[in-house]
Amino acid sequence: MKKTIYMWLVSLMSWLTHWHATTQVIYLMSFADNLTFIKQLQARLGTQLTVYYLPAATSGALTLKAAGIQVVPFQDSIHFAVAGVPVITRAATVYCDNYYAFIGGLTKRPAQRIVQLWHAAGAIKAFGWGDPQTQQRSAADRHRFQQVYDHFTDYVVGAAKMGDVFATSYRVDSQRMRVLGYPRSDRYQDPAWIAQTRSAIYAAHPAWRHRRIILYAPTYREGVTFSLPADFGQVQLAADQVLVLKLHPHLQAQTAQLLAQYPNLLTTAEDFSTDDLLTVTDTLISDYSSVIFDYALLPNCQKMVFYVFDWQTYQQRVGLQADFRSWAPGPLVTTVTALNQALAQPATATATQLATFNRLWNAHNDGQAGARTVAYFHQK
Repeated sequence: MKKTIYMWLVSLMSWLTHWHATTQVIYLMSFADNLTFIKQLQARLGTQLTVYYLPAATSGALTLKAAGIQVVPFQDSIHFAVAGVPVITRAATVYCDNYYAFIGGLTKRPAQRIVQLWHAAGAIKAFGWGDPQTQQRSAADRHRFQQVYDHFTDYVVGAAKMGDVFATSYRVDSQRMRVLGYPRSDRYQDPAWIAQTRSAIYAAHPAWRHRRIILYAPTYREGVTFSLPADFGQVQLAADQVLVLKLHPHLQAQTAQLLAQYPNLLTTAEDFSTDDLLTVTDTLISDYSSVIFDYALLPNCQKMVFYVFDWQTYQQRVGLQADFRSWAPGPLVTTVTALNQALAQPATATATQLATFNRLWNAHNDGQAGARTVAYFHQK
């Protein structure tokens, strides 16, 4: 009932204020990892740009504010519906880095563009209509979801493959897909950022400089308990290898628990993000995380292994892309024995798979995606 009333208020405020358009450009930020692109927007737009940010992206907002970009905190509330929704309704362009439910209640003007940038370059997990849980929601919920999907006029993607996934998952016209490259991926093609990040990591963890780093970065399992199999302690490492665990920030307590449980096997680096750690990673162990699409772009990417010990449960509860097995750039293993065998294999075993994978998912992620996207939507 609260959602229904809130969306009614959003719709009312949007309709009452949509008559007078502005040239303002709004960026809705829930992830603080696309700051370079936002700064590119500012360079083109100047004071026309305003960033509305959720609490989780506060650190990024402070960085943008220091760069002279106008930032406004927001979250779903009566105040936002009354003060923020009118500004967004009248804006010429609205960028979204996530699913924002209130978007479905906006009165969209014909000339207005609402651009979905998303927060991942590709997809392993199912979402939208592909998520098994969607079918269990009420008809009213499903109608609200589709209203949001239909409001997006443009979907910026790094390859036609991701465009196909969006079109199918959101049941929208494929003509809305803009294969410009994924702006957030530019950093992985930037030698200066890579070098600076590597230097910072080695300065903080000097013992890693001459070691081979295996990064274990499983996906965040919202609503699904994450617990490692009982025999995880039997993972075998070479003398020069380090196994670095990086769980989702929401699972910090579990990280501490696993480090205590496996003190001679696992380590971590709380002072660096997963993106940062990818720059020193020789082998990535993941499962269903979109981190693989980023890692594949880095020059140090050697090997990926998919440790999917909960494959059946995850597929039933969350859902996976139906063709995942066919394009995964590395072996899918469900046991520690198979994981050890995969880790022991030479990295050259997956080189061909990796090249094919990048052609499929990273075709336009060449380091110039941000510039192309700005030029496409804001020609001088």
